[in-house]
Amino acid sequence: MPNVTAEQAREAIRMIFKEWTDAVGAVKDYTFLDRHLDDSWRYTDFNGTQRGKDEYRKLVDSIVWYTQDMRQLDARIVGEDIAIVTGIYHSRAEVKGGVKLANTIIFSGVWELQDHVWKSLLHHTTRMADAP
Repeated sequence: MPNVTAEQAREAIRMIFKEWTDAVGAVKDYTFLDRHLDDSWRYTDFNGTQRGKDEYRKLVDSIVWYTQDMRQLDARIVGEDIAIVTGIYHSRAEVKGGVKLANTIIFSGVWELQDHVWKSLLHHTTRMADAP
């Protein structure tokens, strides 16, 4: 029997995504990344680039500002403390060099509750075509 419900996981991870937005924006909170990204974490962005934590930190270093509007977030519990999370968010960012980005993203991820802390194991994103 799971230690957490899908509703509990969804709400906890929704809050983590809000904190993540701040952590990768102007704040650069690397302790957040260490707390919520598993050491074996893998990220595939909407261009197909794959990153681990170290490569992701370099990406975060290049971000001047970042905002995110979570439009949909769903969670399904599998096993004891594993959540499969899917959703849609709209993000806006500026990276060094003055490049500004705006994308609506469909994402999926795998999260694990480790010692009462949700950690992302995997995050995959796809850009929605012709998104507002």
